[in-house]
Amino acid sequence: MAAFRDAGETNLRRRELANGNDEGSYELERRSEVEREKARQERIKERMPYRKPTAKTKTGEIDAILDQIRDEWEFVIDPDFNNVDLALSLLDETSVGKNISSFRKTKEMLSQALKGSVDQHYKAFADALPHHAALLNHLGQAQAQVQETRSALQESKESLGSKRADLVQLWARGQTLEEMMQLLDQIEHLKSAPDALEALISEKRLIQASVLLIRSLKLINKPDMQEIGAVTDLRGYLFGQETALRDILVDELHNHLYLKSFWCETRWAPYAPGQSILPKVDFEDQLAQTNGTNSSIRVPLTSFPQNTQGSRLSHYLHGLTTRPNDPPYDLDDAHTSASMQELSAPISASMSSSSNLGILAVSNTLLGHSNANPEADSFTYIETLLESLAVLGKLGSALDSVMQRLQGEIFSLIESTVDEVEERAEESKRSSALFTTAALGSKSDGGYIFVSDDSATMSSVHMALSRKCASTTASTLRLAALESTSKHHDQEILKDLFWTIYSKLDAVTQGLRVVFEVANRIGSRRDFKDPSGAKPGTLFPIADVWLPIQAEVRTLLNDYLTDEERSAVTGRNPITSINEVLREGRFTRDRLKGIFRFADTDTKSTGKFLRRYEDELMRVLRDTMPGLVQSSSENAVQSALSSLGSDERILGAGQHHRLLIKPDAFHVSVLFQPTLTFLGRVANVLPDGLESARSASQVLDDFVLKVYLPQLEEKISLLFHHAVSAPNAFQPDILSTRFSPRPILKAATQLIALINSLCAMLRTTPFHRENYSRLIVGVIIQFYQRCSQRFQALVSKGGTDSPPSPSLAAQWAQKSELSPCLSELLMAEDRVIKQQLCRQEGHIEMGYLAQCPVDKGDLNPSARNISELCSLYRSVAWFTQELDALKSPPEGALSPTSAFSRLDPVSAFPSQILSSSFAFLHHTSKDNQLSLPLSHEMTLRFGALLKTYTQLAEIILHSIRIEVRCRTIYYLDAAFRHGNYQVDHEVGEPDPYIVDLNSELSHLDEFTSTTLLKNEQNFVFFGLEDLVEQLLVSNARQIRVANDFGMKKVNRNIRALQQCVRTICDGEQFARFERARQYYALFHLGPQGLLDDVRTNKTFSFDEYKVILNLQCGVDQSLGDYATSRAADRNYGMYSIELHGLELESAESNP
Repeated sequence: MAAFRDAGETNLRRRELANGNDEGSYELERRSEVEREKARQERIKERMPYRKPTAKTKTGEIDAILDQIRDEWEFVIDPDFNNVDLALSLLDETSVGKNISSFRKTKEMLSQALKGSVDQHYKAFADALPHHAALLNHLGQAQAQVQETRSALQESKESLGSKRADLVQLWARGQTLEEMMQLLDQIEHLKSAPDALEALISEKRLIQASVLLIRSLKLINKPDMQEIGAVTDLRGYLFGQETALRDILVDELHNHLYLKSFWCETRWAPYAPGQSILPKVDFEDQLAQTNGTNSSIRVPLTSFPQNTQGSRLSHYLHGLTTRPNDPPYDLDDAHTSASMQELSAPISASMSSSSNLGILAVSNTLLGHSNANPEADSFTYIETLLESLAVLGKLGSALDSVMQRLQGEIFSLIESTVDEVEERAEESKRSSALFTTAALGSKSDGGYIFVSDDSATMSSVHMALSRKCASTTASTLRLAALESTSKHHDQEILKDLFWTIYSKLDAVTQGLRVVFEVANRIGSRRDFKDPSGAKPGTLFPIADVWLPIQAEVRTLLNDYLTDEERSAVTGRNPITSINEVLREGRFTRDRLKGIFRFADTDTKSTGKFLRRYEDELMRVLRDTMPGLVQSSSENAVQSALSSLGSDERILGAGQHHRLLIKPDAFHVSVLFQPTLTFLGRVANVLPDGLESARSASQVLDDFVLKVYLPQLEEKISLLFHHAVSAPNAFQPDILSTRFSPRPILKAATQLIALINSLCAMLRTTPFHRENYSRLIVGVIIQFYQRCSQRFQALVSKGGTDSPPSPSLAAQWAQKSELSPCLSELLMAEDRVIKQQLCRQEGHIEMGYLAQCPVDKGDLNPSARNISELCSLYRSVAWFTQELDALKSPPEGALSPTSAFSRLDPVSAFPSQILSSSFAFLHHTSKDNQLSLPLSHEMTLRFGALLKTYTQLAEIILHSIRIEVRCRTIYYLDAAFRHGNYQVDHEVGEPDPYIVDLNSELSHLDEFTSTTLLKNEQNFVFFGLEDLVEQLLVSNARQIRVANDFGMKKVNRNIRALQQCVRTICDGEQFARFERARQYYALFHLGPQGLLDDVRTNKTFSFDEYKVILNLQCGVDQSLGDYATSRAADRNYGMYSIELHGLELESAESNP
């Protein structure tokens, strides 16, 4: 109150100063107050220099005073402060005492600060007084009420402590009524269960329906409910619904496992032309779209193989392992009413609890919204079905049903796929009827076809020949027996069938993997119990599940690869064939083969045959036991046969599917890639450690080794013999000019087409390559033998009485002295070197002639044989060139596929190599360059085989050249030996032998120009003019006698030969025969002129001069030594002695 009073006085004084306009005095007082405050602050700083002023405090405010008190008089604020001690300290003037003046100043400043605060806030303080009084009043009233309440509680406690018998009876009656009400509520909820159950099933909320059904069954089977007869019908209904719901769940599970549901259409994809891998289905794209819209969801990296990273299956399995393994609902929930309401609530509300199954949460995440159909995600829906079966306690029996029906379901799945592919094939045939007709009408006469490098379609030969300017390479040749338009159509059907089936089986395998994982997950729960007694982890043995699928794939492959008419084991023929009995030597029926099937029975003929017996049986039954036989007129036999034919248990595992095309072992090249791709996908889908999936490719390995390669060898043998044994096999193929500058024999073109087809097939079957390549090498070896036999036949001579022997040209061509010379001549390009080699050849040949002259029987009997020899050489050389183009480096040197190539059997392929093999197949399919992959040993053998072909070609070409020269030698020798050169008139025509020789040379030139290349033709005739000139001079000794008209005849022969030789090889033979003309011109000089010519320029040899001298002197050279005594010129002896003397002089001068 004193503070309030001081504040009021201060304000009054200020108002008086303001009213009196005493502004000057007020300013002075204010200025002095500020100075005092500054001085005080300065003193504080001097005594406590470390103290920092508070930013919040201002001059004249109470906060500044409080800061000073805390700094200087802090002990005053202490709750245990003793004012007596302070007073004594203030009165003590010693150094130990306190400064009383500072205390007083502080007190004055505090008083002023308090006065200022009161002056500023006096109105608030005044208003707080009545509020304070009211607050005290209310507190008093509250205290009184608490006292009254305490008293009432004490009285209630005393009243409740006393015992009353009537209350006990009321409590017992209340408990009975409460139980009755609870039973009525339970019955009411049970009455609503059927409608709720049907609604849940229709909405596909199968887990909720299963939980509702089980809880209802537990509730209705309680002892209290057993005594209530009103729920008996309801109890029977619920038991029936349990069986019905179990059947519904099993059917739904099969619909999604075997792609029967509409929502499973996105899990597989039909075949697309040119497909080489299993395509990415729409079911996978849904995950990509979901990940795109929900950026927070990321596909995790799992332990799956690289090619399955990010797949829908891996994403689902990862989510399955990361979720808690809790049951969907607590089946022992005591709050039945709440449980009923919960199960009837929407899915999003009922599954919101963290303890519930996370299936729907994952489903909502994948589908994007909770209103989507639960069947849209098959994996989640399968998990829902399995959880529902586990709730029902029927999981073990349901999985047993899946195992039992697996084989039949797979069979039905493949059958439906066969029908789909057949429909697509029929549509394709109708749409391409015009193209098919045109293609079938243009079959190749050459037995081969051409394939386009930039298209998978095959163009026929006649269609290609219509384009005159079109040309191609021999690598585009394919054998029509292996590849044709019809076969291409069949291959497309096969690809469509198997790629589609494998796509479906891949989806089925993924579904079975989901069943396996979810079943093991459910079985691993602590409280899981199944009436079937199956142990956890054995509910769904995935290894046993894969075996029927593998068996079905094996059967399907055998159906399309194994021809019953040619195979050793006939899968669909119940009766052992005669070939098998003869081959095995004894009758051993395969007991796995069924003898007959009721489904194959002709019901019409059977019913007609058994009609009278059935009618008699029915009449007897009606008479003896009326009412036993139904009045229906249905044929019992037909119904029995129909039921037997449709019973899956009777169908068994040995059934085969309807074939769309005729089986053929060569289909393995088409089926290998899709099968290996599927097996690689299965190896990635199925869990690790499943060796049966890894070894499933053994079916291809066994088939290739035991069936395909033997049939391939047999078919290749048939095709080879057809190619080389046909009547026109060694006739020129007019179609070969499209890929060769000269015609090639039909046998060679067909075999190259065969080898190309085999190499193309080898690119799609990269296993057992050594065996495969050995077949190709065997064909090459056999063709070499056939070409060698053909060569021997063409160069053979001899009649019916004597055995055939090779011609003289063939014998000389194989002599070791002459063969190297001719080989160098063929390779030489310098004309000087070639002339030297020709002279060397002529010298060797003259040596052979000295031992054995050429007779007509030594020559090839027909000039046509020489033409065929030319075609044979060109074909062998072309064949060798094409084989060399097919040669590839040894497989050990191939860096991309070296490890892959060394693993021949498919069973040796680990799963991680399968994916690389697919890439290898895909890469090689795009490479148009054919090659023959060989091992190191086979490469050496192949190289030696090419050298053998090269040697054969050289021998053939050498034989042709020598044959031309032998014919020239023979005819020129005959022309001089048998010709008449002592005539009495001038002859207008050359000798008949010269005419024949010219004719032979012309024909030979024509043959070689049409069958050999330019350089090869030049090789055949190179040096012929030198040989003719040499023979014209040397054969003069064969002339018996001659005169001037005879010499003119010789000159006419020389001119005829000159004209003929000059026309050979398009005039490239420079035939002048100057030396021969000079030689025979010596005849006209006479003996003395001859001797004078020898003295001046010795051009010819002594023997050659001696022959001219003999002709001049009329010596008959056919008489030998006796001819000198009968010379027409008596001076012959003198001329001869003089010629000898000139020869001796020449020998002495040129030692």
